[in-house]
Amino acid sequence: MENKAGIGSFFHSTDADAITNFNTQDYITNYSLFYTGRHAIKYIFDKLIAEENIAKIWLPKYYCQHVTSWLQKCYSTIHFYTLDPFNPEHQLNVLDFATDKDIVLLNNFWGLFHYNIPTTANKPFCIEDHSHGWLSSGCLTSKADYCVASLRKTLPIPLGGILWQPNGKTQNNNTSIGNVDPVFYDNWDLVNKAMQLKQNYIYNNSVNDDTLKQKYLNLISDSENYLQHQYQVISVKEEHRKLIGLYLNKNYTYYKKHNLEYLIQNLNKNDNYLILKNNKNTTFGLHLVFKDLDTLQSVKKHLIQKGIYPSELWPGNEQTNSWSFLLNIHIDFRYTIKDMAYIAASLNQWGNY
Repeated sequence: MENKAGIGSFFHSTDADAITNFNTQDYITNYSLFYTGRHAIKYIFDKLIAEENIAKIWLPKYYCQHVTSWLQKCYSTIHFYTLDPFNPEHQLNVLDFATDKDIVLLNNFWGLFHYNIPTTANKPFCIEDHSHGWLSSGCLTSKADYCVASLRKTLPIPLGGILWQPNGKTQNNNTSIGNVDPVFYDNWDLVNKAMQLKQNYIYNNSVNDDTLKQKYLNLISDSENYLQHQYQVISVKEEHRKLIGLYLNKNYTYYKKHNLEYLIQNLNKNDNYLILKNNKNTTFGLHLVFKDLDTLQSVKKHLIQKGIYPSELWPGNEQTNSWSFLLNIHIDFRYTIKDMAYIAASLNQWGNY
């Protein structure tokens, strides 16, 4: 594929004015910005632990392996509940396993999930993670006690996370949350440099070579390794806060919706995988779900050979008796209908040799 945006799971530098606007802050007003979604989670976990007699923290068994291991380093009270991440019609009742002394993290899988939040006095603290469902209806109309998201999954920014309180009455865009750490701020600069290098790699033919690609991939690898072993919540610098703000009120769903509609109409039926979709929400990407890992790896290898770079969400999760493994193909604002036509044709070719 001519479009090289998918090489490396991060965005290249993008002009905010080139992205369609959206009134995000009409829905999410009571928010605080962080550098990562993990920082947002840790901040609210620590706040509740300090103010309440918290006994257990519940995470979904199927979840990002990096976030799970990071949280396990921070807390000794982690427990897990089981939920089918590919069934938006789930009947999860947090009262079946959690008490009013617990925190339950509820993941908005792929932008398709809604949760019935109990209103009884004995309910646990319910926190929803909308990292892969930013601007979905579950995100914009949440009834959870708190919501978090890793903004850098959707916004073309070096780093970014957000915490908001859906039922909060006042804005809490707090500038004093966290510690000051020059080393962490250097990490922002590292990712920003990688984004600029990737932009040059994509758009400047004179520097479109593997050496430049390897440079930005190495920078991102160094940054991710640092973040995985960094456990303090860091105060967001004002200049970084302003940059995140430039990209906050943008309609990222607009592009995904049109691209996904094209793919759904042009992909051949294939019994080897399930395409996640519904009529109410647009998924985070084109999501292909498989029953076995070997088939996923075969499709992934085929797509990479075609210049398409999918990601697995998430490696390390266990196989079940049904659909178990998800392959994500990016369909965001970086991609055109021409790109979608190429992706559809490439997927339709798989297994037909």
